Amino acid sequence: MARKGSLEAERASIAKERQALEAREAKLRDSERAASVELMQKSVLGKAPFERVEGFFAALARLGLDEAEKRLRAS
Repeated sequence: MARKGSLEAERASIAKERQALEAREAKLRDSERAASVELMQKSVLGKAPFERVEGFFAALARLGLDEAEKRLRAS
């Protein structure tokens, strides 16, 4: 029975570590999102009128990110 207890304790420890990791990943995603917004605000898109930015993102959605990057690199 001592072994069963240690196995359960190990499972509980792993679950706790997993929750902590998930919290860290969520915090990282939030930080990345904030950094993306800051970068966009500093870019030409942050200075453009809303209608143009909206149109740009609509065109980007139609092309897809990979195709848009490919075309921008080629220009």
